[in-house]
Amino acid sequence: MGKKEPSVHILDTPYTEHFKSYLDKSEDRFIKDFPVLYILYKRFRKEAYIGETTSVYKRTRQHLNNKREKDLFKRFKTMTILGHEKFNKSATVNLETDLINYFLGDGYSLKNTKQTRMTITSDYYHKHYYETEVLSEIVRSLNKRQILEKNEDAIKNSDVYKISPFKSLSDAQLELKDKVISFVEDHLKNPANEKEHALFIVLGEAGVGKSVVLSSLYVDIQNRAKSETSSDVLNETNNYLLVNHKEMLKTYKNLARQLPNLQQKFIKKPTEYINSMEKGKIKEADVTFIDEAHLLLTKSDAYNGFRHDNQLEEIIKHSKVTVMFFDQHQYLKLKSYWDSKDIDRLLKKHPNHDVFHLTDQFRMKANSQVVDWINDFIENKKIDSLPQKDDKFDFRIFSLAKQMYEIIKDKNKENKLSRMVSTFDYDFSPTKAGTKDENGNEIVYSVKTEDLELPWNTTNDKIAWAERSETINEAGSIYSVQGADLDYVGVILGSALSFDEKKDQVVVRIEKYKDKDAFRSRNDIQNLDKAKEQIVLNSVNVLMKRGIKGLYIYAEDDKLREKLINLE
Repeated sequence: MGKKEPSVHILDTPYTEHFKSYLDKSEDRFIKDFPVLYILYKRFRKEAYIGETTSVYKRTRQHLNNKREKDLFKRFKTMTILGHEKFNKSATVNLETDLINYFLGDGYSLKNTKQTRMTITSDYYHKHYYETEVLSEIVRSLNKRQILEKNEDAIKNSDVYKISPFKSLSDAQLELKDKVISFVEDHLKNPANEKEHALFIVLGEAGVGKSVVLSSLYVDIQNRAKSETSSDVLNETNNYLLVNHKEMLKTYKNLARQLPNLQQKFIKKPTEYINSMEKGKIKEADVTFIDEAHLLLTKSDAYNGFRHDNQLEEIIKHSKVTVMFFDQHQYLKLKSYWDSKDIDRLLKKHPNHDVFHLTDQFRMKANSQVVDWINDFIENKKIDSLPQKDDKFDFRIFSLAKQMYEIIKDKNKENKLSRMVSTFDYDFSPTKAGTKDENGNEIVYSVKTEDLELPWNTTNDKIAWAERSETINEAGSIYSVQGADLDYVGVILGSALSFDEKKDQVVVRIEKYKDKDAFRSRNDIQNLDKAKEQIVLNSVNVLMKRGIKGLYIYAEDDKLREKLINLE
């Protein structure tokens, strides 16, 4: 038998000014003399502070004796110290960040505003071992102590975990973050810019990590806004996060409940923000961040309470600096129609601007051939040969929708985050589960293929669709999954998508598309049919790029299905 790896050393102790006496009773030198992690917590209120140190006694005494912090730390009565025979400073710093992310994913309200985290985690000896085996053992130990409720897989499946502002960033993401912060600082500290509005545009397709950078940026700027450093140009600034997508808004609101310097009142939908500004209900913003800016309205919409011509222009008017995250291939309605010329006009109108392109794919663990296959389908309506098989990403075409659904259900048993989704080619109206008609019959709108029928996604005001376990029995729409991560996604391509053998290209039949609101008429688009076609293709783009580990496709149209299943 091989040598057994040393296990995690754990000490549970009361957290009081007499803490040293409890520590002295321990004979575990890997707790007393080595780098450790420590967790201060109130289990039933789900509040915690997570730290790392080379001297647990000195560090915890600092917390209790710090005049500004002592009231915060005295609220905690219990501490768990985590040691290990192979811990070093690099490992504990890295694991501190991992635990912060995990506690957020478990629903804890964290009192950390600063931590010894690495915005980009450098490599170090046996890093993979610490991030997998050691971290998993720590989580299991915390599960046994009922400090963490969810297991590791469930935590990783939570939407809040996925957009945690404490995630390690890639080189490109860190470069973007630094550029945005410098851009904001330079504009705010120059009095000459008082009446000039600055614009920073982040461009990137689905899955390149826009949300992680946005979350990290907004939290850091809000922490500085709430700091007591008067010399900081961001001190006491008024900063907003605008989120158009309902499911993502829920996630950001939940995140705001869990972090001390994020307040829900600063996280709004764009129309609410614009109307509140105009009525004087809120002060002009210093910095405004816009998630999924491609969903902003580009025409008036009385139904949504917007009576101007362009939401982005109105947001810029009310903010000294606007930072927008944008993907031209993700707008889904004519009232949010954008093309490249619109961006060019915007940049000319606002000379104080910068643009950054994020390109590395982070969501899909697929090789570049798979991403290129999807992009060629969307951008050129071409169907390429099947990419080479990839051990890290399962890409399959199905001749039967039911067979695809059965495999999705099997995958979901493993990780709880595999779902069926569909293009908008079936009648639909958003309903809550159990909604009944005037005769008392439950209203059910379904996605119905030759051998499978699934009800469309139901809605929930607090929990994102993909996080609800019962939604494995539903078909998600673009509006329930845009911005979300799934492990495996089964995509049903409805009748709006066909194939022309002579032209050897995908055919978009806009008359078959059932999203009535998407095609609400407007007369300022020169080629209206082309714009409608792009909306259908954009919806396919959103659906196909949801899966982290796999993408399965079924086409209802006979010609398209035959083309797909006969690919080599």
